[in-house]
Amino acid sequence: MILVVGSYGAGITVRVPRLPEAGETIGDSVVNIGHGGKSSNQAVAITRQGGEASIITAIGSDAFGESARHLWHDEGVNHDRVKTVEGASMTGIILVEPNGENRIAIAPGALAQLTPVDLEQHRDAFVEADFLVVCLEVPAAVIERAISLAKETDTKIVLNPAPATALPHEVIAQADYFIPNESEYAFYVADGYVPLNSQTLVVTQGGQGVVIRRGDREDRIKPLSQKAVVDTTGAGDTFVGTFTAALDAGEDLAQATRRAVVASSLAVTVAEVIPSIPTKNAVQLALSEYLDNERPEETTHEDQ
Repeated sequence: MILVVGSYGAGITVRVPRLPEAGETIGDSVVNIGHGGKSSNQAVAITRQGGEASIITAIGSDAFGESARHLWHDEGVNHDRVKTVEGASMTGIILVEPNGENRIAIAPGALAQLTPVDLEQHRDAFVEADFLVVCLEVPAAVIERAISLAKETDTKIVLNPAPATALPHEVIAQADYFIPNESEYAFYVADGYVPLNSQTLVVTQGGQGVVIRRGDREDRIKPLSQKAVVDTTGAGDTFVGTFTAALDAGEDLAQATRRAVVASSLAVTVAEVIPSIPTKNAVQLALSEYLDNERPEETTHEDQ
């Protein structure tokens, strides 16, 4: 089983002809309301790839919280350990201009009430899990306790440091797999973090593929290019969920990464996050074609 600790939220996207001035109301806008929260997205990606996922998060007593439970039920994500609090679920409001520029406001809502004590109440889930997946959309104290509980229970840790947030280096170093994108990795490098030789660093680079580093070895996994990129929003979560599900199914690091590259490349061809997460069959078909045409380049860096 893969335990996912972190976030669920609803996203309200409004596409506007232009940004309104202070006190102004404009029409001709288009609205979309969808599921979000990196952890929830990652849990759905895990189950769509045939893995078993259980999520610990906090949702509100509102319609968004009820909708989240319907999503997890339909996707086969165990949500018995999800905390429900009075009030609103995490909600993001996104204003998108015609040129693609956006303005985002996040109201954490119920997520702010997820605490380390909530995790202590579900220690059994950490004992049962083979992997823990955690992102940074929840309070730092929750992240730190989730990682320490995983260490105490011998559970492999996948840390997706998104959004990039300052964490004690000793906390980051406990992760078995550290999966930032390029900008997130730059943030931690600037903060002085140096991955341990025992830690696997997986840096996703969008259209440039993925770099894997462990000790003095560096492997480069080529991308799967798509002619039409529709929406990149859920690609990172699809990668993390697929990668972890593949490891849990027994695939080696390189093969799990290739599978995740293919899954995330399929995700960018579909609008909205949940609809964009591909099924296992779709990924397997595309992976077979990818392996026929693409091969990873491997190099070794002695100075790492």
